[in-house]
Amino acid sequence: MSAPAPNLVSATVRLTRIRSKNRHGCIAFGHRVDLATGLNDRTSALVVNVPAAVAEPGNIAVGGIYQVYGEAHSIQRTHGSYAVTETQVEAQDICLIRPSGCQVIQWLADHVTGIREVKATKLWDTLGERLYDVLNNRDHGAIRSIIPSEQVRDGLFDKWAEDGDAKTLRFVQERDIPLGLARKAIRFHKKNTIAALTEDPYRLLSFEGSWTRVDGIARDKFGVPLDDPRRLAAALEEALYRVAERGHTCATLNDLQDTVGRLVKPYSAPSAALAKALLLGKSTGQFISREAANGELMLHAPGTYIMERQCAEFILALLSNPETQQQLFPTDIDALIEGFEHEERLHLGIPEFALNDAQRQAVKVSFENRFSIITGGAGVGKTTVLKALYRALDTLGRPRFQMALSGRATARMIEATQQPATTIAGFLRNASIDEMGPAPVIVIDEASMLDLVTFHRLVCKLPSGAHLILVGDPYQLPPIGAGLVLHVLCDLPGMPSTQLTEVKRQSKESAIPAASLAIRAGQWPAFVTDVNGEVVFLPCADEQIIPTVLRLYELDRDNTQILGATRSCHFAGVETLNRVCHGRYASTGRPLMAMNEETGEVEATGFCEGDLLLYTANDWQRNLQNGCLGRLLKVFDEPVKVNLGDDERPDMRAALGRAIYEGVDHYILEGDVDVMQHAYAITVHKSQGSQFRRVIVPVRKSRLLDRTFIYTAVTRAQVQVILIGNEDAVRDAVARPPKAFGRQVGLNEMLGV
Repeated sequence: MSAPAPNLVSATVRLTRIRSKNRHGCIAFGHRVDLATGLNDRTSALVVNVPAAVAEPGNIAVGGIYQVYGEAHSIQRTHGSYAVTETQVEAQDICLIRPSGCQVIQWLADHVTGIREVKATKLWDTLGERLYDVLNNRDHGAIRSIIPSEQVRDGLFDKWAEDGDAKTLRFVQERDIPLGLARKAIRFHKKNTIAALTEDPYRLLSFEGSWTRVDGIARDKFGVPLDDPRRLAAALEEALYRVAERGHTCATLNDLQDTVGRLVKPYSAPSAALAKALLLGKSTGQFISREAANGELMLHAPGTYIMERQCAEFILALLSNPETQQQLFPTDIDALIEGFEHEERLHLGIPEFALNDAQRQAVKVSFENRFSIITGGAGVGKTTVLKALYRALDTLGRPRFQMALSGRATARMIEATQQPATTIAGFLRNASIDEMGPAPVIVIDEASMLDLVTFHRLVCKLPSGAHLILVGDPYQLPPIGAGLVLHVLCDLPGMPSTQLTEVKRQSKESAIPAASLAIRAGQWPAFVTDVNGEVVFLPCADEQIIPTVLRLYELDRDNTQILGATRSCHFAGVETLNRVCHGRYASTGRPLMAMNEETGEVEATGFCEGDLLLYTANDWQRNLQNGCLGRLLKVFDEPVKVNLGDDERPDMRAALGRAIYEGVDHYILEGDVDVMQHAYAITVHKSQGSQFRRVIVPVRKSRLLDRTFIYTAVTRAQVQVILIGNEDAVRDAVARPPKAFGRQVGLNEMLGV
């Protein structure tokens, strides 16, 4: 029996997205187009597989129109609970019919009232390169059939005459600079784009995360040779960006040499490349060098150096002038603390309530100094100190702002202190100079997560008379972004600081505080293997982690939170655990459906009634914060119009269902679907600032596994914590110093540490 004949097709296709691109070839998404009519048939989706033997992968560009010839077949892909059928073409030949035009298309869609991407695309498909001349010459006749409105045409020509730059758009298109990258470069360099990129195409690195892409453009489209000094200096700059991605703000030459060597391949002399890069980089200001206290040469990217220098100057100015606002009648701190204790005894119904010595000291130190730190592990009463401190600070009559990095931590501050709070981003965006006045009091909780960029933005906003208090635990997870702030300041001689150590969250008999302190000190805690214990470790192989987690999770699902290190790990990742839990506990519930804006079709979202939810955005109007945990209660048969406002100011929205977040009922709006995740398991990062009765932590060998991860996970538990997985990996992580403590930063030496 002969094999069936292959289904050979020839199609005119506009490529809309690159799924993957490497030396073996390129896989791209697209749809059929008809150049004669300008029709874009978006319902006829194609996946085009172009082997490297057929076309150079670098020559396949999004937005281009290609004639594709090859064998077609249908494949079915599943996404959650629904399936999509795609037509895939194995290209045997591909020919560019018309360049992408994506730069001018997007310019028109972004800048001209009455023209969106579909109409802009039709203009390009109909006219091609001639469109530039039509725009330059205000040729109404050439586009009347596409844009019948004379008013829209006049607006188009007026805007083009004002801001349009055909020469620049053609320049970036001819050099295959991707649309997003080109737009960023043009927005920054404006009319100087051509000159700036011609002089040094590696300036694109400032707007693009891919060295491979920028290096390819520079070499292939600008003719930059392998040993060009601009390329070598750019490789050194890129190496500095990469150390910043690992949390550092500076690096030694030894740290950078291997990275530079890999980047400049096939140029084969890393040490020579580094020497040339240093020479040019110093003259062009691509980096700043300084001699460290140990005599080593440290290199900084200019941006991080300037930020650290300004932060250091701000801190030193506050420390050198510790006097707070002069008062006509000095505050009696002891009397205020006694009054606070009396009120708390009545409020809590605890006759013996009192601040301990460290808490009293923290109140006094933070009141009397313009810059201070309060540190301590979970449950040591930092919030109680803040409540007492606020009683004292109120006597100063200054505006006070309390804030945290995440929305969830901010909500916890509001709940615990019964005082207004905001995220740091919200404060930076909304607080005015008039509201702050010359001497505001600023309190930042969860300050261990404060990165350099965020702290620098605060420093630039705050007046010189600010009174700043940082609250946190340097042994919790460090900032995701580059730099260290709280950790460095804790080591600063003379820094007004107080460490709280007496744990108040658990009972004195609880084993969790002792285990936390042991991990904090790099010692192996007294784990037990009895699943009824308080601090439990169950060693098991990678493939047994998820079954073991589920077995123990089911013993008390309502009071348990699973905490993971990573999202994507097959054996212990948050996404894997959530997928398994969803299938086991909620997949038979009514599915939540929503409109796909790209296809216009109603699709399953992957959530069902009963699912545990994590909200990942801040919607303060609805009192929903990034990190809020909830459950999907009900899915409506069809979207229901609901009023989120009041009778005087109605705010009508389409609701898909109802969920409960942090004990409060909320409607699920169409826009919520994009910021919802399953929450049977969440990352430890998302859990910071929260506490749960029972915590299960799957652990395996990973670059993310270190002492701060273990410590933070254990301190989230109130009653029981269970670790499951690779004991050797955890022992090694606990024994080694936290990776954050090894970050190379300049702030410490700038402060004189």
